Amino acid sequence: MGKIKQGILGGFSGQVGTVVGSSWKGIAYMRGKAQHVKNPRTAGQTYHRDAIKAVTMALRPITSTLRLTFAEYAKKMSAFNKAVSLNYKEALVNQDGTPVVDYSKLILSQGTLSSFKHLMIEDMDGDGFYYVSSIVDVIDEEGNYPEFDGLIIFIYDVADNVWFSAIIKEHFHVGETIEFTGGMPLSNEKEYLAFACTYDPASGKVSDPIPDVEAMGG
Repeated sequence: MGKIKQGILGGFSGQVGTVVGSSWKGIAYMRGKAQHVKNPRTAGQTYHRDAIKAVTMALRPITSTLRLTFAEYAKKMSAFNKAVSLNYKEALVNQDGTPVVDYSKLILSQGTLSSFKHLMIEDMDGDGFYYVSSIVDVIDEEGNYPEFDGLIIFIYDVADNVWFSAIIKEHFHVGETIEFTGGMPLSNEKEYLAFACTYDPASGKVSDPIPDVEAMGG
């Protein structure tokens, strides 16, 4: 779109050839005429639209938390749209021409903070009060366990298609156990997918996903 300031055409409205002229807030501009698509429902176009819809529907229940976990890299688009764009590439599987989201491949954070390798989320009493214990393969040169300012956790109930997320704004050292209140009691008889990243409440920054996260009942 080009703004018309001066020139032989000056400001104009309507269509001239393949150019459409108009104005916005008193500023004259022109744009190319939209091209007519003869067949907007080709197999490729239909697959793309269905794929975007599938990823969007998968992530929609955790929209508010994704606004935190993708905020750092959401440039020229919303944080949620950044999550959809990334998982369109990473978590879609083509099943006989139908796009299906592989929840185990979802990436739910993107950031520059450091993190650790393993995280266990356990509901010891089956009452929705979770306990997080974590370990790390490498400690620092002084033999100390790393420390972090917070944690963001996602749990997905595979059978019931239900999400739970928690934002833990509690300073902790790796190796400690953190207790926090959850809303989805975990059962040993059900399958869960768990995702997590470290979080700094002061800056709003997060880490890339912690590689190995497990959720289980007590």
